[in-house]
Amino acid sequence: MSQSQQYTKCQYGGETTYGTETSSYTELFKVQSVNFNSNNGLIQSRGLGEGFNVKNAYYGPFASTGSISQEVNDFTFLRHWIGAVSGSGTAISPYVLTEASRVAVNSSAGSLQPFSIEKMNDTEGDSTKSVEYAKGCVGTDFTLSAQIGQLLTFSGNFIIQKTGYRSTSETYTQASSDAYVMQGGSYKYGATPTALSGVQSFEISYINGLVSNRRSLDTRFIKMPLLGQRAYGIRVSIEMATSLASTIISDFYGDASNPYEPNEGSTSSGPTTSLEFKAELVSGSKRAYLQFDDFVIESISISDGLNGGLRILNFEGFAFSGLGNEPIQWWEV
Repeated sequence: MSQSQQYTKCQYGGETTYGTETSSYTELFKVQSVNFNSNNGLIQSRGLGEGFNVKNAYYGPFASTGSISQEVNDFTFLRHWIGAVSGSGTAISPYVLTEASRVAVNSSAGSLQPFSIEKMNDTEGDSTKSVEYAKGCVGTDFTLSAQIGQLLTFSGNFIIQKTGYRSTSETYTQASSDAYVMQGGSYKYGATPTALSGVQSFEISYINGLVSNRRSLDTRFIKMPLLGQRAYGIRVSIEMATSLASTIISDFYGDASNPYEPNEGSTSSGPTTSLEFKAELVSGSKRAYLQFDDFVIESISISDGLNGGLRILNFEGFAFSGLGNEPIQWWEV
């Protein structure tokens, strides 16, 4: 019987041995898409005097990657991209994601923990489940996107050591929490962050630069990866107002005098790096801070046309780190 995608159910769990499936799964919230892409790395063999066609095929290095997108109801899943979670989820002790210093098969401070992920399809009328799973997964990069009238969304990529297929699955219970709706909160910028008025959308991108192609002659599979160079990108669209000239535009040009023009590099060799960007999300009882330090603006643009709409300033740049090495905090009131 043909299977319907609407019956696919996804869950994940941290691993205590790299490449060994987790013993405890947690349901993923409102998954929009999920994919595993695997390659046997087959080796073709030919020889002189054997004609024009391939004569043998051998197993080579197994390679696999995955991708997932979902609505966001909390940020726990991101521990497999950023680092360990601490706290209890209250205003006094919020959940906190802290940047890792190593990849390790535990959930302790400083660790980026590998995970397993399972997607099970139990299409109604089909007597046998169809279950794909992946082990030895580590997140490589993601994007958090928000715009007016939409939900906060997460899109991420990860490397995989092994994938597999079976007809049995772990117990699945649908997650029932609420998503973050982008219709509240505030967005702050500056050395002493102050609110930006008229934000239309923002996008946070992240990459941890995993050293993932760790191979040796004794196995077809990759070894546990190492952390590489971390990077945060930030893009914001905001209603243009003259007040932005003394903040966003001035910081882009690196010259506080009016008119603003590119700094020649004679008074300063680089932009001011003591600036923060902070998104303070409010959605019902949910609260979250997406917070970044040493943010520098790399590009700006203002588009004008005959459509009679608002003038929108788009600016984007990168941050050196999460604020206090803690890029995300969240809790409920």
